[in-house]
Amino acid sequence: MKMKKIFAIAGLTITLSGLAAYAAQPENSGTVNITVLDENGALVPDAPVYIYGEQKTKFVGGKDVPGTTTLSMPAGHYRISSAIVKKTGDYLDRFSSHEAHVEVMPGDNTVVVLTLRPIDDTVASIGYAELHKMGIAQNLN
Repeated sequence: MKMKKIFAIAGLTITLSGLAAYAAQPENSGTVNITVLDENGALVPDAPVYIYGEQKTKFVGGKDVPGTTTLSMPAGHYRISSAIVKKTGDYLDRFSSHEAHVEVMPGDNTVVVLTLRPIDDTVASIGYAELHKMGIAQNLN
């Protein structure tokens, strides 16, 4: 019985804080809830998020995402993505998400889930002749 009361109070607190956040929003803005996951579905707490205008002419901002975050944003069209580099021993592993095209509507809540996937090693797919032309081949011996 005591646990039910705790959950009811917690649910009411979350609902009231959500209503307060909604009421505090500027008139011409909406919220965007962004979650970054790895390829196994686990939250990625240190993943930066990149937000651009729809035509990618204006960088709107980036934010360290604590696994999931909610931002208040002006109404408009945006491109949202994430990418991260992790060092494993002597190697750098690169991961990136798809690019979400989002329209933020005034008073609306938009949910974006970005899944980071490994990026193939582009140098491994370049032939020796191309590496030689770039002056890199001699360093591979």
